[in-house]
Amino acid sequence: MVDTAQNRTKVWIDAYWTPANITKDDAVTLATITTAYDWPDYPIARLFLDKDIDGAVSIGQASSKALVDTDHYPFCYDETVPITLCTIDKPGITGIKILGKIEEELRRIGELYPLGSLRRITGTVPKTHRLGSYFLFNIEYSLDYRRDLTSP
Repeated sequence: MVDTAQNRTKVWIDAYWTPANITKDDAVTLATITTAYDWPDYPIARLFLDKDIDGAVSIGQASSKALVDTDHYPFCYDETVPITLCTIDKPGITGIKILGKIEEELRRIGELYPLGSLRRITGTVPKTHRLGSYFLFNIEYSLDYRRDLTSP
């Protein structure tokens, strides 16, 4: 796999994600959450209805800016990766409740494991959409981090 900011972010989330922290409405049954890259080649509703996934963490393509020293040589990169959390209402799942649990887990990871490249969750944008008879509850986070030229 190419070492992109998108891939590094997915590896970081997958390494520290604790599935036991996200349960369905009964507070006992574990929810099925997947991490994936943005722009799947199928409609997002299929993820929740056909594949029986309860929530998704979608990692977008990063924007990057090189920082240069006084000699105009780059010494690090400021990168911003969009992370979209999404879910829908299903039997046993209240979409907005599970979205809150997914948010808590992402924030937990950001607060406890910021190092490696000093990651910071810097902002959110709610983006709930209507998909036919369903509401897609989602929120987009911005993950910023500074990566030097030698760190992964």
